[in-house]
Amino acid sequence: MDLDTVKSQMNAAGVSDLFGTKKEVKALPEILNDDEHIVYATSGMVDSNTVLIVLTQKRVIFIDKGLIYGIKSTEVPLDMVNGVSYSKGIILGKISITNGAVTTVIDNVDKGTAPIMTEKIKAAAEQYKQSLRTPVQSSSEPILDGPDQIRKYKSLADDGIITQEEFEAKKKQILGI
Repeated sequence: MDLDTVKSQMNAAGVSDLFGTKKEVKALPEILNDDEHIVYATSGMVDSNTVLIVLTQKRVIFIDKGLIYGIKSTEVPLDMVNGVSYSKGIILGKISITNGAVTTVIDNVDKGTAPIMTEKIKAAAEQYKQSLRTPVQSSSEPILDGPDQIRKYKSLADDGIITQEEFEAKKKQILGI
């Protein structure tokens, strides 16, 4: 992913507050995976450092690019998000993300973007968790209905692979007799 793609995704997501995070935005192409897209982003402060908070369809990433220590990137996978909340002050807001026993507090978030980021994290986390719960059919065999199943077992009986008694028992099972 390149910087133009990152900026394009941010524009498409309606990102409006990137105060003090120009260096972090430039570092995003190295941090994001090719299959990730930006759902939303905003700036804030974590542990007294200005960070860029980026939500993708898989994780929430906190990026802090310092002058001396380089880049610090921490993340919370969306399936580990237990709760998200925000509060608004007169000028700025605060977002809290709970991940197991750890709560990350992001201070000094623009009070307009705090509720948007909170709702988008909740929605993305639920969608991601749902995608993990939805079973994927791994078999390439089609699912057969009752008559097709009976034909399959009749063919096995005719070929001598199963006995006529086994066929009759399976037929009764399929028909619910």
